[in-house]
Amino acid sequence: MSDVCLILEGTYPYAVGGVSTWVHSLITGLPDIEFALIHIRAGDGEREPKFELPPNLREVIVAQVDNLRYVQIPCAAIYHALSSGFAGLLGIELKRASGRPLILTEHGICWREAELGAGEIECGLQVDESWAGRFREMAKLVYQEADAIVTVCEANRRLQLAAGAPAERCRVIPNGVEPGASRPRRPPGKAPRIGLVGRVVPLKDVATFIAACRILADELPEAEFFVVGPTDQDEGYYRECAELRHRLGLDGRLHFTGEVDPRPYYRMLDVIVLTSISEGQPLAILEAMAAGVPVVATDVGGCAET
Repeated sequence: MSDVCLILEGTYPYAVGGVSTWVHSLITGLPDIEFALIHIRAGDGEREPKFELPPNLREVIVAQVDNLRYVQIPCAAIYHALSSGFAGLLGIELKRASGRPLILTEHGICWREAELGAGEIECGLQVDESWAGRFREMAKLVYQEADAIVTVCEANRRLQLAAGAPAERCRVIPNGVEPGASRPRRPPGKAPRIGLVGRVVPLKDVATFIAACRILADELPEAEFFVVGPTDQDEGYYRECAELRHRLGLDGRLHFTGEVDPRPYYRMLDVIVLTSISEGQPLAILEAMAAGVPVVATDVGGCAET
């Protein structure tokens, strides 16, 4: 029996293409706890492994989002769903079948993101506005069944309560970052360097960042701009952003880095910008502030609170 079974959604399974750095850090950071992992996805995409499988990850199960009824059930002391969507629904089934507790952790509130027009959720499923009500109903069920509901900021907790989560089960545990990991920073130079750290997906509204860069480029002729984050999670949107860069005459001044370690960029950027239309408590903001970098962000999720 594993100690914890994590249930998460993502485009690529751990065994084939990796999970988020956050999940990998969680598992490797708790070496005395044995984990199983259920990875829910849509489609059959593959890519090179991002991480080695940690020795305390005992079992990886890949589940297709349209076939969750037939998922092999790992035996675990606790089931821990990382969203109130499909992961949460599967968590309810595993709790009922096993009699074990279910913990729900929400970093982003998926039903809220669907209401705001997110075209794709984390498992890779394409959704439209008709899904918004379905995800809210899923969340209500998961909130009622979960033994503990954890999120990263008060703004998220208020959304959970508004959707029917019992207040006595809700708890906020803020994100954390390693202090000082990105120091020392370069001294400010004549050419300002301005960057967005995040995935190139519609929820991050990178197009608005690019439009703002055009305005700043006129006012600050020597400025350079960077989008630091994966470009392959929504390739259509990335192409739109690259075309917008070209139309606005920013070729050579605005750089897409792809998926890289952001810490060297915190050392060299003068300002971090976040243009998201939905957030939880963004690690990019925490990491930037820990490195002493000023932040300009939209007032969404826990940004102002942070």
